[in-house]
Amino acid sequence: MNDVPHVSGYEGELVTVLTDVFSEFAEVSVDKFGSLIALRKGTGGGPKVMFMAHMDEIGMMTSVICDGGFVRFATIGGVDPRNILAQEVIIHGKEKVYGVIGIKPPHLTPPEEQKKAIEMHDIIIDTGYSKDELSKLIKPGNIITFKQGVTELQNGKLAGRSLDNLAGVAAIYCAAKNLKDFNHTADVYFVASAQEEVGCRGGKTATYTIKPDIGVAVDVTFGRTEGLTEYESFELGKGPAIVIGPAASRKLFSELKGVASKNKIPYQISVDPTRTGTDADVIHLSPGGVYTGVLGIPLKYMHSTVETLNINDVEMTGKLMSDFIISLNDCDKEDEECFWKN
Repeated sequence: MNDVPHVSGYEGELVTVLTDVFSEFAEVSVDKFGSLIALRKGTGGGPKVMFMAHMDEIGMMTSVICDGGFVRFATIGGVDPRNILAQEVIIHGKEKVYGVIGIKPPHLTPPEEQKKAIEMHDIIIDTGYSKDELSKLIKPGNIITFKQGVTELQNGKLAGRSLDNLAGVAAIYCAAKNLKDFNHTADVYFVASAQEEVGCRGGKTATYTIKPDIGVAVDVTFGRTEGLTEYESFELGKGPAIVIGPAASRKLFSELKGVASKNKIPYQISVDPTRTGTDADVIHLSPGGVYTGVLGIPLKYMHSTVETLNINDVEMTGKLMSDFIISLNDCDKEDEECFWKN
């Protein structure tokens, strides 16, 4: 999936791939906004549960084709200029056009300029074409992605671009796969939402359409690296971070913790006192309200081309979701203790 471009607003190719993937486990549809919704019907009596992971990635868009085969661009989502210097890119036009983002040699850069932060408007893509040749292949508005695949590191770790949030999509896939041979009372919706990186837009429209009783956003969170404290980051390989805070239902938080403990799934606690920075920020505000939770997969170097995670965290997140669905079977139809009925 990493090879398929899926910049915010241009997720169509990835939707095609995911439709094939999720069709094995659920009934798949695509809403008007472009989010994929895979429904696995329950046996009845349970809640409507939505697991949502955004499928879009940050990227760029061509704005001006310049003399000498250079291209100026606009960013889509949180692209950090520090992370794109000396990168290879792909412009998705009439055909793929490969380019590089160059940088002035340090030998010719004055000391005072070296101390300054790079401004995005000073960065330009070099394709090697002439302007006339390039104008036949691309036009303003074409999306641009980073030419970066996935690298397998040691001890179950992967590094690459757009693991934010292909990791979350993989986790809900794991949950769907785990539930394949189980009968569950809940109707389960697996949602790959569009345009999260530019304002949680697909998360809002999909939630309005589904009207779930319970909604869980599955996204990445900050992995522990040098310079980050235990209060703002999470260890790779120690399971998902379960969010507690105003946007997260305390009842659902307790339920997720209980399921994790019962099934011996490692987990961490993330305290988010304001916004979560995920689709949960719009899920819990859906008309009538939704019991909302957040599961964060620890990820190093977020919004770069070398985002790094531990694949075990993805699998544990998927298992927590599927075990949670199975736990709902124990909630009798007339049992007032079912938290989602209150």
